[in-house]
Amino acid sequence: MKGQGGLWAHMPSLAGREQEDALRLLEESQRFLLYILAGVALQYKSLDLERQKLLGQGCVDIEPRNMQQAASLITLGALFGFQGQAERLADRTAQAGGIPDEMDVKLGAVSILVSIIRLFRLMTPELEPNPQAQAAQDLEQLTEPAI
Repeated sequence: MKGQGGLWAHMPSLAGREQEDALRLLEESQRFLLYILAGVALQYKSLDLERQKLLGQGCVDIEPRNMQQAASLITLGALFGFQGQAERLADRTAQAGGIPDEMDVKLGAVSILVSIIRLFRLMTPELEPNPQAQAAQDLEQLTEPAI
């Protein structure tokens, strides 16, 4: 791991204010990780709801898709928090005269972009398949030679 910048850089012994800032950063990171864990728990629960729905068990009042959207929003919020941390650390390194490692900032932006795309895909209603087109596709699949 590099000695400059980054969330996981080795921290030398700090005094006073710097130590408080480092502890605040760690506490904030733990909070963001808890948000991500909550998002994963919601995703997990949505799979249970899907299973119940497929098996016809119980009354499923909550749409699994809504739960997945909520999970994506929670995760996206955590990713924005981590992105803010990475940007602040890069700025501090630059202000101290060092050369910041911008890779964390760029990778964070890519993660946010992927999360936003996934959220939009979840929010887009699925198109109902055309019964005639589906029948034609099924017939085509049945007539294809098996390899």
